[in-house]
Amino acid sequence: MILERVVVEVLALMVTRKKGGFTLLEVVIALAVFAFLIGGLLGFLPWGVEGVGQVKDQSIAYGLVDGTQVELERMGFSLVAAGTNRLEEMYNSTSDPRKADEVHQVLLVATAQGDAISFEHVVKQEEQDYLDSTQMQEGELVESYQKVLGGAVPFNRSEDNEPISLSGFTDEEKSTYPHSTRWIPEDERYFLIKCTQFGWDKENEQIPHRHQHHPSNGFLALQVDIQWPYKIPDPSQGEDGFRRVAEKYRKHFRFPLAIVR
Repeated sequence: MILERVVVEVLALMVTRKKGGFTLLEVVIALAVFAFLIGGLLGFLPWGVEGVGQVKDQSIAYGLVDGTQVELERMGFSLVAAGTNRLEEMYNSTSDPRKADEVHQVLLVATAQGDAISFEHVVKQEEQDYLDSTQMQEGELVESYQKVLGGAVPFNRSEDNEPISLSGFTDEEKSTYPHSTRWIPEDERYFLIKCTQFGWDKENEQIPHRHQHHPSNGFLALQVDIQWPYKIPDPSQGEDGFRRVAEKYRKHFRFPLAIVR
């Protein structure tokens, strides 16, 4: 609006000066005003571009809700329940379940465009003060979950030697159909989707959260935290190199979600 007003005033001045012309001082002043206004507007350009990028990423993150549900259901109830387990003594008839010594998280990843979501792996939940950008992974990888009543749930490769998570892929499977349709290169894993079970009440840790999972439940309630940027290209790490962004520098979108047996 200011720029338009200046242009109108300059044009009006030109009309009034049509016969007499402009002095050198008037031309210099007009150019100075134009330069000042244009310089100020250009100063806001980076802010505007950054804001558009943030809105775009946030919009894509919102759109990952349905894809997250589909991927978790594809993985299967047993795998997701084992990968997010945070309780022990669940089958003890004489006592209530207690906190497990280790809390696990199921990690999904998505591309920057949000057109692909895949199961990356299961990790031990770590304090994020410990995890900075020098760590290449979000935490210590977990290979399997040992069931209380015997047996194990593998997270990376199945008993038939098929890949389950992205960490279980061989180099050949990354480019071989049908496994290649699930593969996402590490430097393209822009969105991280953390899935964990509900634990205990925040105000009283002796009281289980109302959505805490139990084997008798017909559903599994999860806390989902979409974070970005997760991994970004880093040419200094070589071909297809990447750098993991520390969580304190990421943006978040959290929501609850449930899958059924």
